[in-house]
Amino acid sequence: MAIFPSRRRLPQYCARVLGQGVPMPPEADSGVTAPARATPAATPWPHRRRAWMVAILLSLASIVSQFDRVVMNLTVEPVKAQFGLDDTRFALLQGVAFGIFYTLGSVPLGRAADRFERRLVLGISMLFFSLASMASGLARSFNELFATRVGVGIGEASVTPSGLSLLSDLFPPERLGRAVSVFFLSAPFGIGLAFIAGGSLLQALTEADAGGGLPFALQPWQAAFLIVGAPGLLLAPVLLMMREPERRGPGGKQPLSIGAVVRIVRERGHALSLMFAGFSMVTVFNFAFNVWTPALFARVYGWNPAEVGLGFGLIMMIFGTGGTYFAGWLSDRLTRAGHVDAQLRVAAFGFLAAGAFGALAPLMPDGRLAMALIAPAMFLGCMPVPCAGTALQLILPNRARAQVTALYIMVISLVGIGIGPVVIGFMTDHVFTAPTDIRYSLSIVVGCAAPIMCVLLLLALAPYRALRLRQIESEREA
Repeated sequence: MAIFPSRRRLPQYCARVLGQGVPMPPEADSGVTAPARATPAATPWPHRRRAWMVAILLSLASIVSQFDRVVMNLTVEPVKAQFGLDDTRFALLQGVAFGIFYTLGSVPLGRAADRFERRLVLGISMLFFSLASMASGLARSFNELFATRVGVGIGEASVTPSGLSLLSDLFPPERLGRAVSVFFLSAPFGIGLAFIAGGSLLQALTEADAGGGLPFALQPWQAAFLIVGAPGLLLAPVLLMMREPERRGPGGKQPLSIGAVVRIVRERGHALSLMFAGFSMVTVFNFAFNVWTPALFARVYGWNPAEVGLGFGLIMMIFGTGGTYFAGWLSDRLTRAGHVDAQLRVAAFGFLAAGAFGALAPLMPDGRLAMALIAPAMFLGCMPVPCAGTALQLILPNRARAQVTALYIMVISLVGIGIGPVVIGFMTDHVFTAPTDIRYSLSIVVGCAAPIMCVLLLLALAPYRALRLRQIESEREA
């Protein structure tokens, strides 16, 4: 059976969308298709050059945020020594101060993006988290450092909801997937670049400190935070001066009340609940590898941090970004061919294959073979990320997009943080016994997450198709 059914199976209710007047209930299970260009825009879409310039700016904003997170992970030992921390208290800086407040901050900032000009929300937030990141390097106590990480988490929570909402008003549906993929490929590219460049930066600062000291008696880790936070101060004014695009589609004229947004979520609850649950497994997969890959290669294969950072960093930059872009390109191509559920299908089947490679990689007898399998796992495992962002924008009213996207981020982040790293650590400590058995824990969690995600997204296809067709018809009638 073909993964993407033929357009010959076009259902009768798609004909209604084309204006042929054939009534069918929206819940009908189509199989696939509807015209990607059935809805003429009230005004022309922005010029491609302008749209792509904004997409690149948003990608740069995301890369800046990734640098800040990775540099914090690279400064574990000097920060612990500076403030006399143990592993648990240091973990609070990333897990609670940043992670929890990033998750909780996404919803109010998403609502702000739906109510006000998104360029203002994004620009002010970037200015805020860049200053907070630089302040991390000036902290004089654990409490001060904790407070600055809270500020970074809250500020960075605006990037994805505001960015996706902007892109949905700059690109038509048949080109939105590729634009979202460019925005999201900044994450694996930024992580990989930060691992490589951040390590080199810290090494250079350490050598400079040993050779005569740094200005203002700064420690290398402090100087690193000041340097990493500076680019955001340059990018924030550019975002603030950017022209806000016209809001398009249903619900774009006036801000919605909280009650109205809640009703929108409830009306789409069947599809959204399955999508949220399915894409949460992707976060479990990614958190599992991002957190435990260094430990896996150190314990099982005897690699040092520099070797792991270079190997995993290059894989994220090359294969992670490649998979993210390919998913956007493929989903756009299928959307133009008439497949209204292209994003979910690309995500589901790509991630199923990612699970196979990801489960086998930790079991390899040699570190180079393990990295060789992690490469396709990262390519395929990054494919659902732009698909999720695109799929949400295509079934939501304009003024609810950032808020529901923020809710989505909150759900998948809590699941990813709570299940991926924790379950692997628990299994290694209590199910298995030896530290090297982390390879089995990682393999089991990754191997289970992929088929669960695939099944959940396949169950979401029918309700998602109904919502897409209803959205197309609403835009046509607007």
